[in-house]
Amino acid sequence: MSETSNMIEDSIRRILADQVDRKVLDAVEAGEWPRTLWATLEESGFTGILDVTDDESAPRWADAFPMFHAIGRYAAPVPLAETAVANFLIAAHGLPRRQGALTFADAIGGATLADGTLVLDATITGVPWARWVQAFVVTARVGTRHAIALVDAGAAGLRIDAGTNLAGEPLDTVSFNTCRVDAFTLLDRDVDLLAYGAVTRAAMMSGAVEAVLASSVEYANERVQFGRPIGKFQAIQQSLAQLAGEATSSQSAALAAFSCIGQAPGRFETAVAKIRAGKAAGLASSIAHQVHGAIGFTWEHTLHYATQRLWSWRAEYGTEAWWAAELGRTAIARRSAALWSDLTAHHGVPAVTASGHAEESR
Repeated sequence: MSETSNMIEDSIRRILADQVDRKVLDAVEAGEWPRTLWATLEESGFTGILDVTDDESAPRWADAFPMFHAIGRYAAPVPLAETAVANFLIAAHGLPRRQGALTFADAIGGATLADGTLVLDATITGVPWARWVQAFVVTARVGTRHAIALVDAGAAGLRIDAGTNLAGEPLDTVSFNTCRVDAFTLLDRDVDLLAYGAVTRAAMMSGAVEAVLASSVEYANERVQFGRPIGKFQAIQQSLAQLAGEATSSQSAALAAFSCIGQAPGRFETAVAKIRAGKAAGLASSIAHQVHGAIGFTWEHTLHYATQRLWSWRAEYGTEAWWAAELGRTAIARRSAALWSDLTAHHGVPAVTASGHAEESR
């Protein structure tokens, strides 16, 4: 990792290790906003870590990977990933800067232009942290063009219906009912919000798998059975070795995807990262609960903070089955002659449109 990356990792881990505890996690599940934690993250500059700048020393996506990994490692119950991505998109597309928590969503086709404003008419399900953000970065189709807009949380015609994921984090439904927006930019190409969400979730999941591994190793060394720690038994050692392999593989795939992000995430690398993280989520959770035994299923033990997030994030922004189908469609469209070069080059692999035709990957 670069020196910048090491500095980011040291700083974010120190903050989250100090401020994310059971009290904070349970309070968020009960519907309380973690003001102190969020204020610390904002003051430390992490919410704007990906802002576009001409400074060559500014963090790149690969440099910022440790922040997204740490969100999962410490189960940080805040929209830090969403805000960092939203601020990146705001800066990249010339939208007005905003303070506070942000999130992003794709309104699909529900937009028109009227008197110089963008009018949104759409309902979007599964929007992370919507009830607690100050604004939304929204993409939509406008006729044959695309738009990216910044919508204030208090905008007329905007409605939020609360929901939660398996970990108790907000996953809300947002409705735009003839919602007029002044801050928007028209584009010739779509902004791939699904890929941004998937690649960040892959990094967060790799962090949560690391947390599951650490908890399992600690418990195996402490739990005594038949006069010795269960970690001394070969069956447990083999399970922990497999778990360690899942942690390493998921992190490597996510970091590779982050390293390929330029103007947008690479569709191929994102698919691989989300698929690999999804597989790791299932295996890691299964192994961890087997190692912990009955205690791991109780509310009193902390294991559920990681495993429930793994189960939740696995389904968000495309499951591994969805992304595997995406890769399959791309491979079919490219035909067998291009398969090996696409697998080894990765860059510029075409995405497949809804009509089944290949186009250059965003």
